[in-house]
Amino acid sequence: MKIVIAGGGTAGHIYPGISIADELALEIEDAEIIFVGNKDGIEERIVKDAGYEFEPIKVKGFKRSFSLANISAVRRSLKAFSEVKRFLKKFKPEAVVGMGGYVSAPAIAAAYNSKIPTLIHEQNAYPGFANKLLSRVVDTVATSFPNGEECFPRAKRVVFTGNPIRRRMIGAVKEPSLENFNLEKEKKTLLIFGGSQGAKKINDSVINSYKKFKNASNLQIIHITGKDHFSEVCKEMKKLVDTKKDKLRYQAHPYINDINRAYAAADVCLCRAGATTITEITALGVPAILVPYPYATGSHQKKNADFLVNHGAAKMINDEDLTPDSLYKTSIELISD
Repeated sequence: MKIVIAGGGTAGHIYPGISIADELALEIEDAEIIFVGNKDGIEERIVKDAGYEFEPIKVKGFKRSFSLANISAVRRSLKAFSEVKRFLKKFKPEAVVGMGGYVSAPAIAAAYNSKIPTLIHEQNAYPGFANKLLSRVVDTVATSFPNGEECFPRAKRVVFTGNPIRRRMIGAVKEPSLENFNLEKEKKTLLIFGGSQGAKKINDSVINSYKKFKNASNLQIIHITGKDHFSEVCKEMKKLVDTKKDKLRYQAHPYINDINRAYAAADVCLCRAGATTITEITALGVPAILVPYPYATGSHQKKNADFLVNHGAAKMINDEDLTPDSLYKTSIELISD
């Protein structure tokens, strides 16, 4: 059975696709799965690291406001549509799955045009632009939240599936994970990150709150900065951290491939409210402080966070309210609970 999975732009659009591919490979003996994504995008590395074939295309996202750059994006999308259509004609898949993001649009459009069965998966509580548009033509829309029919009123078929996560997420154990990060099992661990690409607002708040945290003798922090922010964070933290005097144990990482180990080590997590992140922390039962990205389409991160907060599964700090003081107080409050 041949399946194409398309998506990317952020890790949150591709990791659920990897999870689907893993299950298909387990359940279907002759499964042949190829991912379609942006050349040199984050999805190319993630897919290849997971051991799957990758078909690269070149496509650009659209600006939300009027911009001449959108003319170039339209041209690029039309070219990508032709590229994917040629690939589908050659590969002859039984189905094409779109995981959201601007990358999935030309793939789903090409599959629809080629009369190949299609499915899109929406990870968030509020759909992105691409999925909202594609929902009108695909055979099935799969949703992560139970409000799918409200979000996709013109879809032929809506199925509430939840957001798939990788099996290896479930397997990590706390003590070996603490050892992996050279941390102490007697201390509480706070995991801080801002999504796969990092978040400057969160990083700056960590830097500016360090003086408040440094005397916390029962605390250790794993801080994932994002690759683009790592050097700057290290430069600033070097001015603040005194490993001989400070009671807090702090460590920064640009990116952690085995995020399951970081989750297993954590007693509390402070992070953005992307769909994959909240699915993972919910599945693993990690208490969380969510800081929704304020510029997400349709405020979907805020809606993701609201769902957990309303069910008593997380606390939330709005991005504009994230200060060194609120970060410190909320973290200590939840860790001490």
